Amino acid sequence: FIHEGLGQFEKLHKYLNAQGLAHSWFLCSASAYAQHKDTVPNVVPFHVPKENPKSYFYTKNIETRTQRSFYLKQAIGDLLKKTGLDLIVAHGSGGFPLQLFDEFDIPIISYIEFPSFGAHGHDKKYPQPEYSRYVDKLFEMSSYHQVIKSELVIVPSAYAKTMYPSMLQENIIPQMEGFDIVPKPSKFKKEPDCFYVGYTARDLSSAKGFEQFILIAKQILSRTQKKVRFVFCGAPKVLYSYEEVFLNQQYPEAERPASFMHYILQREGIDLSSNSAFQHVSFSAYDDFASFIDGMDMFLYPLQYGSANWGIFEIVFRGKIVIGSDRCFLPEVIESGRNGLLCPYDDIDYWTHCALKIIDAPLEYAYLGRNALRDANERFHISRVAPRYLDIFESAIAKRKLRRLNCSKR
Repeated sequence: FIHEGLGQFEKLHKYLNAQGLAHSWFLCSASAYAQHKDTVPNVVPFHVPKENPKSYFYTKNIETRTQRSFYLKQAIGDLLKKTGLDLIVAHGSGGFPLQLFDEFDIPIISYIEFPSFGAHGHDKKYPQPEYSRYVDKLFEMSSYHQVIKSELVIVPSAYAKTMYPSMLQENIIPQMEGFDIVPKPSKFKKEPDCFYVGYTARDLSSAKGFEQFILIAKQILSRTQKKVRFVFCGAPKVLYSYEEVFLNQQYPEAERPASFMHYILQREGIDLSSNSAFQHVSFSAYDDFASFIDGMDMFLYPLQYGSANWGIFEIVFRGKIVIGSDRCFLPEVIESGRNGLLCPYDDIDYWTHCALKIIDAPLEYAYLGRNALRDANERFHISRVAPRYLDIFESAIAKRKLRRLNCSKR
């Protein structure tokens, strides 16, 4: 496995080694190596070059990845002096395999979360600036190249596969990573006789549904007499969309909100004082994040764009009731009425209607959470997912063998 940080592959790597299903190695950055070498087996560091300040603006990201890819090639060559390798699994950006193609007679699987920011999607109210579109073309070009050159490509969802041109999809396999999440008693401080509604995303952007969550929450509050608190967890810094560009264009620096999160709260007249119905929880230690999820009574998940959001799996593995949007990859996880509810993204009245039914009679809908937990363990637990990954790996190895055979006949 190759990833600058351990990322998506860590749990699978550890599970395969622990269960004796495969003898896997993990190539990661020197800093990740120093952090994990005592807890993760078979980790190998590779050099990560510093960004060249004189690089051409539009190509500097791909230039840095290309430089790093030469170090990956060197690390693979050094590893081959110690052990044979049947397969290389490389993260598309964090383990950029460009310099590995055609250099080793080893099948390569690339993992790509989504092929470009344009394909991923973003809220049209906060458009992609021109310079970002230029950079995105290089990102997309490298993603398509990996699909062509790899034996196979893994994406996290069937929805993510649809982001690629149909002519490339034959080489792409949807497979979500595996989880091993054990719910624990929550330490999250709650008021008595209060119903807690949660929202979580890596970044609090409109693309991930934060803006819609706030609008839905305000309408719920206007229509209920019950005591309800709305807690949102995530980083204010936006990663996958362009809300911050919008703020930079709309406000002079002295008047600019500190983040898109602050902009939405100010626009909607929401404060975060101790007596507010809203509370923000920052990303912190994983145990604190887990305790926040365990403490919520229900989650709203009005995702607008995304190929696979890891937060939803943290939620369903804790048996929580989820109301999600009926778009992107969520219908692959939630079957409405069985292990959660799905709503049209834009229909705030319907979101409010569904949420109030649960808030008014949570015990009547507890089965949704129980089914979510059971379904998560049956479909996404590492013990269920690892054999499917092994099947994908075997398919890639067989594909390379067939290519060798065909070449030998020419």
